[in-house]
Amino acid sequence: MLIYRKMAAVLVAVLMLVAGLVHAEERPPVADRVIAYAGEQGVKVWTLRIGERSANQALVQIEGIDHDWNMRIQKMDVVKTDKVTRYYTTVDGQKFAALVIQGSDSWSASELYLPGEAQALKIGYSDSLSEQGNAQAFLTDYLSAQK
Repeated sequence: MLIYRKMAAVLVAVLMLVAGLVHAEERPPVADRVIAYAGEQGVKVWTLRIGERSANQALVQIEGIDHDWNMRIQKMDVVKTDKVTRYYTTVDGQKFAALVIQGSDSWSASELYLPGEAQALKIGYSDSLSEQGNAQAFLTDYLSAQK
């Protein structure tokens, strides 16, 4: 009887290990680096490519705003042209451009749009915020919120 218990314990341990490996494989690929922006009224915007590059999707988190979107991580579609990158989500069944980035460091041209707000917030790339970002931790936070 003792041998069966030991075998059962080993089997359970192996199954848990395999389940852990399978779970780890479910993580989608992400970019190596978080790209962050800082803006008016202390707003911070964190972005991270998720999936293959060809999927054109990113995780976006907005921080420091009095809005329902504060600290919520959303997956958005990304459309890039020669001069602008737009991040789209769906709001009330409609395509909504939440983030419009023009150039890499232009404060006057990049803007954050929030549903229900009359004016956009101006934002600009922040190297110091980007250095603080951790791509894998960002992904973990997003996946945890999806459960």
